[in-house]
Amino acid sequence: MSDAATDSNSSPSLFSSFGFSNNLVEVSALTALVGSSVAESMVLGNRGSGGIAWAATSSFGTISVVKVCCSAASSGWLRETLGIRTPSCDSAVGMYLSHDSARASKLRRSIGEPIALFCRQPADTAARNIKDTRPRNTPTSWNDVYAFDHSAAMMLRGIPDTPVGSPLEIHTYGHYTFLRVRDSFFQAITISLSAAKLGEVYVLWSYGAALLGIISATPWLFFCTGAILVEIREIVLGRRPEPALGTIDIIAGQLPMISRRGGGRKIVLGAAENARTGLLWQLFWLLGAAVSAVSILFSYIMLGQQDQRVVLIWTGFQFLWLGVRILIYHVADPADPMTLRMLVARSWANLPRELKERVFELACALAQSQAFVHPRGQRQYIEDTLSARQLGIIADGSEPATLYPLPSADSTSVTLQLTAIIGDTLLSSVMWITGSKITPMDLYDSCIVVFSLPKTKSAASRTIAVPAVRVLSGRSELPTDSEYSLAATFIPKGARNLGYGLTWWYWVPCGQGLWVQIRRPTEHRILDSCEGEIRTDAQVSELLMSGTLNIGLTAVEEVRTTLELSRKACDVLIELFT
Repeated sequence: MSDAATDSNSSPSLFSSFGFSNNLVEVSALTALVGSSVAESMVLGNRGSGGIAWAATSSFGTISVVKVCCSAASSGWLRETLGIRTPSCDSAVGMYLSHDSARASKLRRSIGEPIALFCRQPADTAARNIKDTRPRNTPTSWNDVYAFDHSAAMMLRGIPDTPVGSPLEIHTYGHYTFLRVRDSFFQAITISLSAAKLGEVYVLWSYGAALLGIISATPWLFFCTGAILVEIREIVLGRRPEPALGTIDIIAGQLPMISRRGGGRKIVLGAAENARTGLLWQLFWLLGAAVSAVSILFSYIMLGQQDQRVVLIWTGFQFLWLGVRILIYHVADPADPMTLRMLVARSWANLPRELKERVFELACALAQSQAFVHPRGQRQYIEDTLSARQLGIIADGSEPATLYPLPSADSTSVTLQLTAIIGDTLLSSVMWITGSKITPMDLYDSCIVVFSLPKTKSAASRTIAVPAVRVLSGRSELPTDSEYSLAATFIPKGARNLGYGLTWWYWVPCGQGLWVQIRRPTEHRILDSCEGEIRTDAQVSELLMSGTLNIGLTAVEEVRTTLELSRKACDVLIELFT
């Protein structure tokens, strides 16, 4: 009898033979190892509101949920810096770097070149005119795009590239009533089925682990509540027609940079904004990450205090929800109703003036993007015109001119008043958008200078815009020795401006074989009153051939060639504004 009892006591039980205990290390290792890209995609709303409700039903994959929620709630530069960027996050909210962020500027040279640009317009833009000088309540925000969200990617996939050399073509939404039609019944059923999570709470409660059940179900409750609110919002929006014109303008394609010529392009005006990039979604994901992290931590602690039977029951439920979550992911419809909205092509001539302004905003955004990675450095372009509003004012208030009018024929110097400069980045952006084959490198030294002419006895004060040539010169970093003569140095355009004493040199045509030469150190403002020296072709050539400017130009003939490119770009701008 005692032997039987001994055998009975010494025989291993079912749970001990299983070899799984409630050790904190084992439980945490199990939940951490079972990652879930499915949960990542669902919690971001890529499978609709029903997917959000099921994202956190299983504790397996919670670490992935926390990571992707933090990623989606972060700005693009922070996401890239922390290394938490994921394909699921890119599909939900895209990958953008704001032009207004100083921290984002440090990433641009390492992250690669953008594939598109977004301009977020203020709500009152549609009612404004391109030459309306009244200030806006909200400025336009520009973003470099390194990955499209799913909605934008599908929209752009449906329109063809406009190749280089082809006329400008702009796409906008078709003028018809469009409703956000979606299967709300399926989403509602999916959300309702997630309430099966309460069954786990009941079973754990019946085994004396009610607190464990409540803690385990808290993330589900949070995301299920959020899913209900998201679905209610979608139902409300689905009953109202979408506005004819959205706030997002997009220019995509092989964007022109100094290091490469531009390729095919796509321009979309008035696209609908992705709601998941808004503040409410970011707060939702931040709170969801916090709730999930706290829940899994306390679940570890509670499991360490339970017997093996409860641990196995809890683990079984997590595997059950994991399987159902995968099933829901593959059954749910990933379609975005906004991708079904038709886009129509429009020519520049048939475009309203307010939409033309938005195209110029895209050109300015592209110019700013070029300046970020320009060999001359972004700070050298801070006085350049990079605003469609300023362009409109210049076009409305200035006269195009090929020569600067000298006050007298025998002048050796002239006092100038510069009011604006349209630099090479903006000129090359406009040329690419309009389909020109002229590259950013061709226009590297091109510009348009806007002068304010004083009132005289024979003429009233006026403003003129003159195509010109400018270069950025700097002295060498090498120490100079008075006992040795340095050879002429010619640095090709596109090379970085090294050294010190950086100075802008402008050559503005003012007559047959005559130039107004402006020299201005970069630490001084150029948009101010300054003195210009009158120089002949021979004098300009002598200066260039000396090689002391450390630039690529060697003769006045090259200056004239660059001037012709400036004039071509100026003609394109004038044609677009008239």
